[in-house]
Amino acid sequence: MDRNSKPGDRRRAAPDRVKPALRLVGADAAAGSPFDDLDALRQALPPVTTRRERSSETFARIPHARGLELGRRKLSGAAWGVLIVLDRLIFMGRGQNPVRFTYRAREAIGLSRYRTLRALEQLVDAGVISIEQRPGRVPLVTHKWFPIR
Repeated sequence: MDRNSKPGDRRRAAPDRVKPALRLVGADAAAGSPFDDLDALRQALPPVTTRRERSSETFARIPHARGLELGRRKLSGAAWGVLIVLDRLIFMGRGQNPVRFTYRAREAIGLSRYRTLRALEQLVDAGVISIEQRPGRVPLVTHKWFPIR
């Protein structure tokens, strides 16, 4: 132990000899280079696939910067769920914006009518959507991140 160390210290003893990080092989090396036979090296490697398999799942398109901004605004979980359902409605409608926020859309996330309305209000306050409420009909919701079609 070092003279300044205490019995509980967990220091490693310094190695006597440090091994070099790079080992140079001379021109007269008997083993040769592993790169001498590149064809054999390529055959030993598995084939590289250049394309990913197509997924059957759909994904929400939330831009990173806007998602982080919404996170700073402390949106509720219900508001995030409504935002994802709105994105899915636009996707399934092949880009149609505004969309009708129907009972089925609300049922997909399992929220009550009043909880859904509060979540929609949060998204309006955050500037993500605008709502056109029509008397006796479902609201028309316009998502501001996508073009109006």
